[in-house]
Amino acid sequence: MSSQRKRLSGRLTKGARSLLLTTSDEQIWVVEALDVDQTLVGKNVIVDGMPTAADRIQADWIGCA
Repeated sequence: MSSQRKRLSGRLTKGARSLLLTTSDEQIWVVEALDVDQTLVGKNVIVDGMPTAADRIQADWIGCA
């Protein structure tokens, strides 16, 4: 996997086991994060972090878009 950071934006939702980010082009990313402000779930956000697989990102920061 690439070692380059990514900044993604889209709607943050809660899946069965993890947080999901759906981008404007309908890509779905699994968001791995230790501490997430639950008030962001259901909102448009920006996720900054490192990809860990083709559809997963280890988030360092999540904030309102």
